[in-house]
Amino acid sequence: MTIKQLKLFTVSYLLIPNIIFILTWLNLIWATLGFVAAVFSFYSFWKNTTKSQEEVSALRLSKIDGSTIFYLIIFTLVLGVFFSLGNFGLGQSYDYFKHNTIVKELIKKPYPIVYENETRYGILNEPAILGYYMAYYLPTAIICKFIGMGLSNILLYIWGAIGIFISFCWLYFLTPKNLNIILVFILFLLGATLFKPYLYAHYLLQNIVSLPIIQYFIWPSGISFNLINIHYSPQHHIVTTVGVFFVYYESFIRKDNKFILYFISLLLMWSFLGAFSVGIIAGFLVLYRRFANFFSLANILGGGIIIFIMATYFLAHFQDNRFSGFIWTFSDISGYLYNKPLISILALIGYCLLEVGIYLFYMYRLFSSKNTYNDKLILLYFCAAYFIISPLYRIGFNNDLAMRLISTIKILIFVLLISTYSEMLKSKISINFLRVYMIFTVILGIFSSMTTLKWDKVPSIAESPTINKADIPQEIFLQYFAKKNSFFGKYIMSQESSQKNNN
Repeated sequence: MTIKQLKLFTVSYLLIPNIIFILTWLNLIWATLGFVAAVFSFYSFWKNTTKSQEEVSALRLSKIDGSTIFYLIIFTLVLGVFFSLGNFGLGQSYDYFKHNTIVKELIKKPYPIVYENETRYGILNEPAILGYYMAYYLPTAIICKFIGMGLSNILLYIWGAIGIFISFCWLYFLTPKNLNIILVFILFLLGATLFKPYLYAHYLLQNIVSLPIIQYFIWPSGISFNLINIHYSPQHHIVTTVGVFFVYYESFIRKDNKFILYFISLLLMWSFLGAFSVGIIAGFLVLYRRFANFFSLANILGGGIIIFIMATYFLAHFQDNRFSGFIWTFSDISGYLYNKPLISILALIGYCLLEVGIYLFYMYRLFSSKNTYNDKLILLYFCAAYFIISPLYRIGFNNDLAMRLISTIKILIFVLLISTYSEMLKSKISINFLRVYMIFTVILGIFSSMTTLKWDKVPSIAESPTINKADIPQEIFLQYFAKKNSFFGKYIMSQESSQKNNN
């Protein structure tokens, strides 16, 4: 597999569920417009990629051979079983109550799925559309509409595994030549940018002092281990890893933004917040490259139209404020000490310094020592600013957004980190402390993963309840519904299909 083939494979994989959604959920005018724009932009991308001279000097190799691809496939499949993609394996987290229920709805009901007389927790009292990150579910659902639900869990497992395999292929290409690839994969999966000696202090010091506010405050980063992301939300893992790798390669290494907007538009159906966070990185690089090749027809037409469609769809969502609010007033925290904002501020400072501070320091020493690293030094400044600012969302806006922002920037920091570590192996800068730091990172990553991951038995897709029944799991709450009485519901969504739900 060459880097060109990986790029085409990546965009094709991301595009498929977008095409399904456009053709099955939208009215004739918007379905035609969206389909033509998406296909035209993909054709332009395919034509440009096949003819381009790809930059290979910054890559580990020019081509992944067949035996390596085989090993990556086996590794992905084993990892998928271990973390039960599609609830097919050792058992999954509570998130798969939600996953399986949504897939069942997509298999059993006509598109678009509308709930005319739905009430949810006494709040939702108007017609609603099923509105969630459906790219992970739609290919399985479409196939199972024809063959039944018997293989639905396995198909969902395969579809998720393909996305994770793509992210591993990108990681393999972007890893420096002189690094041990096994070490890179271990650090990548365990979260090489994580070092929180206080994260599990409530476990270690529970008989002395309780520190719930610290764990609560940095929860978004705790979920950002790649192993944990695969276990709980593979669709978000796919967007953050593949998204950052693709944008970093195209915009930073190749200095070409010709299809960046189109690429970001395809991520929205997978994870709106994940696409937003990858989009911030893409936006910075586009500005830094002074809009090099950005105003292409494929970007403006395909990317613009798909972003408009997906934005109207997701902006119609009902607001769920249960997971937003100022930490010292919203949190269920008792005790005099933990009601003080000063504690939250100290947690933020310690979080930023200890989380990636040491890595950023070592990267700065390297990138500022040579003029040839000016580009990476600017990118490092961006990462540092992004990382310090992103936890602020956790204090008073939206913790899901904060989690996606932090998870995404850590992928970019990881890309810079492995490049830095590679250079340090042949530089005069002492790396003894960094090696010790990485050992602690691996130990903490294993401990953190094993204490966070949960393997519960959840119903299969066929056994899951339907959303319009009273016994649905609590995980199906407001954020999975959108208003039918919205711009999307009135002017973009197919009305003929929605009427079938009332028959």
